Amino acid sequence: MRYVREPVRRMLTSDAALRVISREGIGAATLRRIAKEADVPLSNLNHVYPSKQSLFEDAWERACRLMLALIDSVEKSGPAELEEAVSLLILSLIEGIDPSVERELTEGTGVEDAQRAQYELLLWAVRVPGPEKRSREYRRINSKIENFLESYGVEDIDYAYLAVLIAAISDGLILQILAGQPVGALRGRINILASNLIASCRLGPRGAAAADNASASSAVGENAPSGG
Repeated sequence: MRYVREPVRRMLTSDAALRVISREGIGAATLRRIAKEADVPLSNLNHVYPSKQSLFEDAWERACRLMLALIDSVEKSGPAELEEAVSLLILSLIEGIDPSVERELTEGTGVEDAQRAQYELLLWAVRVPGPEKRSREYRRINSKIENFLESYGVEDIDYAYLAVLIAAISDGLILQILAGQPVGALRGRINILASNLIASCRLGPRGAAAADNASASSAVGENAPSGG
């Protein structure tokens, strides 16, 4: 492999780690296996990363940066209204697609690799010391979503809670997709989900009432008898 500066080498190695973890699981992600995937000598990898834990830390941060870049791309695509922004965020996060170009965000490591690897890394992270840094990276994603949505200026919305719900629901849907659920089966319901999420995050008693009314109206519409 040609010489590259250390920050670039770290990024390429983190990408290689994400690919290995995504394909083969974290148990198979040895330094030797990752070095082969990154096309670097094992001795070089050992020089940059004194332990596998330090490499996994970098891979976790890289996965989070890919998610942040995806949120940036949604913001730059310019959704006209809050509901459209929430819908596009969820769709982009679960599909790993940059809405401005309709393709995977990166060539070497797709967002799907980062998504799949992130789950394995999260399970690894809760079992090793020093979770504060990893928690901080995850909070950055929620904060990025919150700041983006708050820019729409819709009043009486708990944007922090809305951001947490979007991240949580996207995580759950990603797991469904990784388990084989077709994305198409989910895509048609995202707008309804976005509308109900926003209603549930309205501040004060009106918020709870709005969410209850939305659910009740949906149920009435489904169960109402046909005919005149």
